[in-house]
Amino acid sequence: MGKRSTSRTGGIAGRCAAVILSITTAAACSGGDGGKAHPQQPKAAPSAAAGSPGSAGPGSDGADEEAPSWDTDNLPPGVDFWAGKVDLAVFLCHTSDPKTGGCSNGAVTNTQRQEILDALKATPQVKHVYFEDRRQAWELFRAQNADKPLLLDAMTAEQLPESFRIKLKDPGTITTVASAFEGRPGVASTMKHTLSGPPTTPPVPATAVLTPERAGRAVLTVDDVGTGWTAGALTDTGPKPAAAPYSGVSGDAGCDRALAGAPTGPIVVLLGAQRTFENTAGTRVVATVQAYEGNGAALQLAMTRAMLSGCADLPVPWAGASARFRAVAAPTVGDETLGMRIVTNQSGTTRTVDSIFVRIGPNLATITLPADTGLDPTTSDRLARRAAEHLRQAGRD
Repeated sequence: MGKRSTSRTGGIAGRCAAVILSITTAAACSGGDGGKAHPQQPKAAPSAAAGSPGSAGPGSDGADEEAPSWDTDNLPPGVDFWAGKVDLAVFLCHTSDPKTGGCSNGAVTNTQRQEILDALKATPQVKHVYFEDRRQAWELFRAQNADKPLLLDAMTAEQLPESFRIKLKDPGTITTVASAFEGRPGVASTMKHTLSGPPTTPPVPATAVLTPERAGRAVLTVDDVGTGWTAGALTDTGPKPAAAPYSGVSGDAGCDRALAGAPTGPIVVLLGAQRTFENTAGTRVVATVQAYEGNGAALQLAMTRAMLSGCADLPVPWAGASARFRAVAAPTVGDETLGMRIVTNQSGTTRTVDSIFVRIGPNLATITLPADTGLDPTTSDRLARRAAEHLRQAGRD
């Protein structure tokens, strides 16, 4: 079992390809297929005290039960053991979590753990609380990722956080309960569980994939960008192999937790078109339209969203520099939108670029522009709305 750094800036797995960023995607770092691991079945020992796996005692209704038992033969890779059994997860602070919010003083203490448990059991909406220690978390992680040997080889039980898993009397109260524990001392984050099975992927949309000619018509024009800009020639980006946001092992517990729960599937770009705009100050804006195979466009955004939610501000190597990813606001247009900020540092020089993604069916428009050159802050919003109009019109023609 390979040992990993658990610092916030922990190294990327050696077998994982370097992160490659382009104007349209944060490209992939993935493991390969291989033999399955054979996890041992964790025993769910009933206990009223935090610190041992299994039941952490009843909530306010007085019920008493052990954590659900499971059989690894009935737990296929990719399936979340807790899905359908609980509604909410409360992850406790790990040594690798950034020292902010509930983790300002570092890893959760015994006193904090007990106080969190007591508060959960005293919460009227809570039906039952289960405690998952690192040993049980590791066994479940191994079963869920049995088809990802590189991921298993790069992780250790010590890198996984402890957590409380909560069954609510009414799942509709989940936002209220989660909000009550977000930022509490010793709490790193909360997470809503899906109803059942593995993370779902969006269905293949009915909207037709753009042809090369329609993709060209969907790209922004100089009239969209405005006065003072010139437009370069329209270029064909061509088909691309499967690509995805960074999805390797970072050594950061929060990041790896988010990536492990992200939906997976083939992401293949079939074709695309691109145009670059420049003003007299030398500032550039790039507009791209790409057509994906199947539900690849929706997967691309779902995986990027998982990366941004769990790996925000985590530095990764890129082309001789380091890069940080952050979520930024994006207008609500098309089927879905997503904003991503990329901050790079190379030899002491920092650059900040924003990419706004707009998806309509299997087609994705991307507007990439510098965020540190004094552009009107409404520019990205305006161009994203125009990109959605072009993309929708091209799909109807």
